[in-house]
Amino acid sequence: MRSMTGYGDAVSETPEFVLGIDIKAVNNRFLKISSKISDEVSFLQVDLDEAVRKRLARGSIFFTLRFQPTTFSDLYQVNEDVVKKYVDTVKKLREELGSTEDVRLQDILTLPGAIKADDSVIPERAAVLPIALETMENALAKMIEMREHEGGNLREELRVRYENVGSLMGEVKKAAPQALEEHFRKLEERTRALLGEQKAGLDEGGILREAAIIAERSDISEEIARMDSHLDQFSEAMESTEPVGRKLEFICQEMFRESNTMGSKAPGSEVGRSVVEIKAEVDRLKEQVLNVE
Repeated sequence: MRSMTGYGDAVSETPEFVLGIDIKAVNNRFLKISSKISDEVSFLQVDLDEAVRKRLARGSIFFTLRFQPTTFSDLYQVNEDVVKKYVDTVKKLREELGSTEDVRLQDILTLPGAIKADDSVIPERAAVLPIALETMENALAKMIEMREHEGGNLREELRVRYENVGSLMGEVKKAAPQALEEHFRKLEERTRALLGEQKAGLDEGGILREAAIIAERSDISEEIARMDSHLDQFSEAMESTEPVGRKLEFICQEMFRESNTMGSKAPGSEVGRSVVEIKAEVDRLKEQVLNVE
């Protein structure tokens, strides 16, 4: 099990250039990739995106690729007009927002168009692509390692919540039959009391059958069976080596649906209290599952 949050970085050096990649991920229901790549090697975008898609299933992924030739550095020029416009815009925003945060010139120089490169420093695709892919794999490996570590913690948290739901369901199973019987007995007594001396001409047997039908509607045995099935599926999913976040989300939705139904039907205060606690635990499961890849 993996978390959806993580960070990784890697640097590769050759006699011709230095290439570095930083990659980070946060929660997202789907896989969303965005990036910032040095202009000289922007042709790597599609291949690097595909490398990410092969390794990750969910999350908002953002990576930065830095490319610096070890030669021809004198052919880089600062685009002063663009840099000045960035600085003026930052100053204006700081005044409007009342911010006191400093913006470093070196950060502005990394923005698109701040540095102009002579065509002679733009490398050939065949020379850069293998190095870029290898660097991406190394950065991804670090990020995935972090995701797996956090995923282990998530799994333990989910296990605790899962076991709590199972324990509470055990209480419901134990109390439900007696609660249903008591519910029917009270309905029967109430029906007889209401009939009293006024039952002349009324079919007492028919009225009691109607009471039995009403009591039967409070039977939650089907919901219990479905909840058991969902718990089994949840347990199996937690043992899977494949990304299971979306599957766990669906199972939690079904568990919450069954607990809601039990809450509306459950006879007896003891069963009702257990169902309320089950709903709270399932809600906590739903929150944690949103972090799972």
